[in-house]
Amino acid sequence: MSNMPRDDLVFPLYSAGIGTYEWDVLEGIMRWDTQMYALFGLEREGFSGKYQDFLALVDLSDRARLTQEIAAGLDKGEEFGSGFRIVPSCAPAMRFLEMRFKIRTSAEDKARYVNGLCWDVKECHRIAEALASEQRLLSALMDNLPDLIYFKDRESRFTAVNRVFLRRVGFKTHSEIIGKTDRDLFADEHAFAALADEQKIIATGQPLVGIEEKETWPDGHETWVSTTKVPWNDGSGRVIGTFGLSRDITARKLADENLKVAKEAAEKAGRAKGEFLANMSHEIRTPMNGVIGMTDLLLSSKLDSQQREFAETIRASGETLLTIINDILDFSKIESGKLTFEILNFDLVETVESTLDLLAAGAHGKGIELVCEIAANIPARLRGDSGRLRQILTNLVGNAIKFTEKGEVVVRLSITSEIETQVTVRFDIEDTGIGITPAAQSGLFQPFSQADGSTTRKYGGTGLGLAIAKQLVAIMEGQIGVESKPGEGSTFWFTAKLEKQAGDAESPRQHNQHLPAARVLVVDDNATNRKILFRQILAWKMQPDCVASGAEALEFLRVAAIRGKPYGLALLDVQMPEMDGFMLARAIKLDPAIAKTPLIVLTSFGQALSTAELNENGIEAYLVKPIKQSRLLDCMINAMSKAVDPNTAFELTVPASAVISSEPSLPLDKVHILLAEDNTVNQKVALAQLQKLRYKANAVANGLEVLEAMQQISYDIILMDCQMPEMDGYETTQALRQREQNLENACPWHAPVYIIAMTANAMQGEREKCIAVGMDDYLSKPVRTAELQTALERWKPAQSP
Repeated sequence: MSNMPRDDLVFPLYSAGIGTYEWDVLEGIMRWDTQMYALFGLEREGFSGKYQDFLALVDLSDRARLTQEIAAGLDKGEEFGSGFRIVPSCAPAMRFLEMRFKIRTSAEDKARYVNGLCWDVKECHRIAEALASEQRLLSALMDNLPDLIYFKDRESRFTAVNRVFLRRVGFKTHSEIIGKTDRDLFADEHAFAALADEQKIIATGQPLVGIEEKETWPDGHETWVSTTKVPWNDGSGRVIGTFGLSRDITARKLADENLKVAKEAAEKAGRAKGEFLANMSHEIRTPMNGVIGMTDLLLSSKLDSQQREFAETIRASGETLLTIINDILDFSKIESGKLTFEILNFDLVETVESTLDLLAAGAHGKGIELVCEIAANIPARLRGDSGRLRQILTNLVGNAIKFTEKGEVVVRLSITSEIETQVTVRFDIEDTGIGITPAAQSGLFQPFSQADGSTTRKYGGTGLGLAIAKQLVAIMEGQIGVESKPGEGSTFWFTAKLEKQAGDAESPRQHNQHLPAARVLVVDDNATNRKILFRQILAWKMQPDCVASGAEALEFLRVAAIRGKPYGLALLDVQMPEMDGFMLARAIKLDPAIAKTPLIVLTSFGQALSTAELNENGIEAYLVKPIKQSRLLDCMINAMSKAVDPNTAFELTVPASAVISSEPSLPLDKVHILLAEDNTVNQKVALAQLQKLRYKANAVANGLEVLEAMQQISYDIILMDCQMPEMDGYETTQALRQREQNLENACPWHAPVYIIAMTANAMQGEREKCIAVGMDDYLSKPVRTAELQTALERWKPAQSP
């Protein structure tokens, strides 16, 4: 084996990434140069030189074919080449190689030696795969789009069409239409017009975009299409024909004509209706209230079963009719500028987040991310008409969800101006939907105006919602507008001037001063979600980092653990590609170095997780999107409060003055405690703390269950979470105090229940708010055991007479 290329020849080949080899066929031994080892991903000691060991390196799917090709080549004695795949030991990715075989024969004219070259053809393979993938994508696009797609040569003869086009013209196979022209399909009126357009495109190279064409068929019936035609170029840029896309707009054309007539009539009737309904408001509601009131009186009298059924039907129908009339009157008042607004105290954050809760099902049903970002400097305690604010938000966010097929809808709140008694808040609703043309935007907020007739038919709607929203915003001394580009989504925005509540000089949304300065890792493939969570966590004086995938998360967690600065918490999005939140959670718990990291997962609307699922995946808790700030803070603090590993990046300390006493001063077995907490993990924490203090307690999940439980047992103490579904802690407390007031006359010695607020909303003024609604004490989360004991000891059992 002495015919390997000389060094002065091998060096240029090596520089080009080409390996050389020689193979003694009779001995079955191969000799490789250095580049061959590199191509196969081996060290020198990793290859024995045996031909069979060389074949073992070839991927199993190519091995038999390569063996047959080599045998045939040796038999013919001719130079040949072959491509194959290998899986190198030093890299997980498949590698594609090309190998040339040059045969030298012995005196007996048999193959004795083989030498040749080998090189990496990965790039060629990648290009071939990319071309095949592009071809598949084009075929899928052609066959699945609802529009008519067609290619024509320079003589306007069809060369290719999609399935929709075939069905429209009544053909079953492509061979039936290839070579035909529009004259074979349509009447001359349309065929000649289409031919003229296409010849103009070929001559000028300029496309025709969005033109409306009337198609006249041989039987005389007419249809309409919206068409875009562009020049079809070959690789050198020469125009070889035209490419067209047409959308059937026949229904829209008919609807436009009908709408034009109806709009004129509606505008005329609307003016008369507005004046009439505004003046007749009192006259309409008064008799309806009389009908309903008298029906109630009738139902309180002695009636047989059939008479009672008739009367109940009258009452139900009357109430339904009254609701409809009130809605019509409200709209007429908006039109006439006579709608009155309520100015009441409300929580801005709760109003926005609860509105998004109602819309979350529709968003997640379409696979759309619905997220909310509220600037940290916005005061939550404001005065105004929260119902009208909800009405505007519901309209704009609902529209954003309706016209968005994929991507996200983001609601952002910021301050545009602020004085001591007022604040002007700006609401931005951003979507990744279909967008709106500049021409359509000009009439978007006018009554009975639609952005596009075909869009309206696809998505539904009356065209009145934005007009109503504009008038409501005007009453709030604000402005409304839109920024949009077709195909790039829209941003609807409005501003509203709102009053600050008295005594609320500072923003109540400042961070909890007792929060641990923990490191938090956010794992979410959605960039907007990452950005919003990063800002929110940073505002709470924690140290957030964000990654977009499970693989990145594992790397960040492991590096942090190695450096001795582990993360105190990780927020994991459930729906991520490649590695979802559950897979990531299990991977974290299987790694001893990071297994103790508390995990919270973020799920889509309606994706409830059981305690068993949480425990199975090593998850502390879960939150349903869109994430409420108060719930997020609550959940994070409780998850981190349970962490006891001394290596975690935060520390929860108990003041020396609050050390738990070894001997309780109360008859603990006589104290009846009810825990009201909707979060199952928080329930476990609080119950465990109470057990440690030797108290017994029952747990419920919302305010309605609190009221029901109090009917069964006379509890001494209620640990009341303020943020709960169905009925929150504030409403529940007020209901309990009202019930106690009613009982006071019958039982003057009756002891009122002692209510201790437990809330993550530990901002300025929260304690005062809790005391104002009737609570007796206040604890901010995370609740330390010593603080809980101190609060319990402040309760003094009432003395019975």
